[in-house]
Amino acid sequence: MYVIGISAYYHDSSACLFKNGELIFACEEEKFTGIKHDSSFPVKTLEYIFKKYNLNRDKIETICYYEDPKLKLKRVISNIKPQFFNNPIYSIKSYFKIKKNIRELNSRLPMYSNNVHYSTHHESHIYYSHYTSPFNKSTTLSIDGVGELDTMSFGFIDYGGNMAYDTLAQYPHSLGLFYSAMTSFLGFRPNEGEYKVMGLASYGNPNTYINKVRQLISYDDDELKCNMDVFTWNTSNTLMFNENLIELLDLEPRVPGGGVEPYHNDLAASVQRVYEEILFSVLNHLSTFLDNTDLSLAGGCAYNGTANGKIINNTNFKNLWIPPAPSDAGSAIGACIHYLVKNKKFKKKVSDNPFLGPSYSNKDIVEAIGDIKQTFKFPNEQELISWIARKIKDGKVVGWFNGNCEFGSRALGNRSILASPLLPNMKDKINSVIKKREGFRPFAPAVTKERQDDFFVMNGDIPYMNQVVQVRPSYRDELPAVTHIDGSARVQTVNRGNTFYNLLREFENVTGYPILLNTSFNVKDKTMVLTPKDAIKTFYDTELDILVLNNYIVYKHKKL
Repeated sequence: MYVIGISAYYHDSSACLFKNGELIFACEEEKFTGIKHDSSFPVKTLEYIFKKYNLNRDKIETICYYEDPKLKLKRVISNIKPQFFNNPIYSIKSYFKIKKNIRELNSRLPMYSNNVHYSTHHESHIYYSHYTSPFNKSTTLSIDGVGELDTMSFGFIDYGGNMAYDTLAQYPHSLGLFYSAMTSFLGFRPNEGEYKVMGLASYGNPNTYINKVRQLISYDDDELKCNMDVFTWNTSNTLMFNENLIELLDLEPRVPGGGVEPYHNDLAASVQRVYEEILFSVLNHLSTFLDNTDLSLAGGCAYNGTANGKIINNTNFKNLWIPPAPSDAGSAIGACIHYLVKNKKFKKKVSDNPFLGPSYSNKDIVEAIGDIKQTFKFPNEQELISWIARKIKDGKVVGWFNGNCEFGSRALGNRSILASPLLPNMKDKINSVIKKREGFRPFAPAVTKERQDDFFVMNGDIPYMNQVVQVRPSYRDELPAVTHIDGSARVQTVNRGNTFYNLLREFENVTGYPILLNTSFNVKDKTMVLTPKDAIKTFYDTELDILVLNNYIVYKHKKL
């Protein structure tokens, strides 16, 4: 029998499929719709699942939803009730939005199964993170903007699958919403631009605004508090801060799309520093009463790779796990795990394989290529990667499309743009004429597991590109395209057994470095490519030199 999981109506909607307790598919709705961070009910993803696996309603044991709509409604009502007469428009919109979502859920979910399981938001996060981890038992910390009511929680899951759960912070006090509000102040879009703040922070001096930023949020006596005199996420659908924040910081908000000044760098650095101070304080608090040194992170804040890379050195935890899709998308999986564990139908770990999305055959690729003349098919993988490795060495930038699409926001070698990390101008070239994004944004190095410690200071593997670590000083000048201004890099560990690993080894044969610059196959404000047709369109819309589609290549110039 099959179990389906769904996440929807906040951001990064997704759906997944389990067969006999085994995860076999997961994908975000945005990859089908092209709408970045699509929050709508994942209709297209479900259509794909039912068609690909020849499903009908009778084959679905249960449909699992990632949170409790009734509990969320209770939070919305308790939030708007005291401000209704002073803030009626916001109150009415908030109420009718959640009621509309509940009506849609009550209508849609029974279409797939008579049995509907509702998890809670943070339980879904925690089950997903722990059960993809290598740990038999772990402390799992979940931090995000807001679930139903909780904004920070932890779960301790033992060998038998029993979970002790506790709330650490509740709405409106939220470490995630604090970071999103400051993302907005810095001129970037909340729930999307937080990673831009992380990149910007490396250029600034955190001490410049640190005392002022500490007045915005605190964690004292094990209690998280946000300064709600300056933040408005609980009173407005459009603004996350008011003029009091401008006065406190003595700064004007950055205009979206405007220039980045040194004081923006300093503010970003202070925001990142305060986030880290609170995160480490929370973790050290947990470690005082939990006799466990294995940590799993969950929730959207687990994408803060800069902070993640410092956890082992700044807390009492010795081992760290972060799944490939820790935000709401992964909670579709977590909701299913919650159901299966609860009903004693699940006694093992979930595969940590991130390549859970659609794949496309050579027939699909040939159809997408159509009458394009500048194409070539390599007879086997070895000849392809040998040729591509040399082209990358020579400075070519490659669109790489292979196998199943990644689940999560990171391209991990199946929907990637690849380039040499050794060329000084490569970072600027990709940012400006290929990705068409801000020049301060760093790029990630993908490196073979066997040699990762030769080049980077690491505490274990980082398979999903979710920790920022230091490049060893002796290699910073040798790896200019993937070394950030502060000597850091968001590393991806690549294990043997796949084409991407073999390409890294071939690049090592021709350069001495088993490392490639790896960034997602998309351009600014667009979703990662899903289909061969998407890849071809993006190829021709950018200055990419070569497109690889399985064993086929497409090129633009006669001389390669």
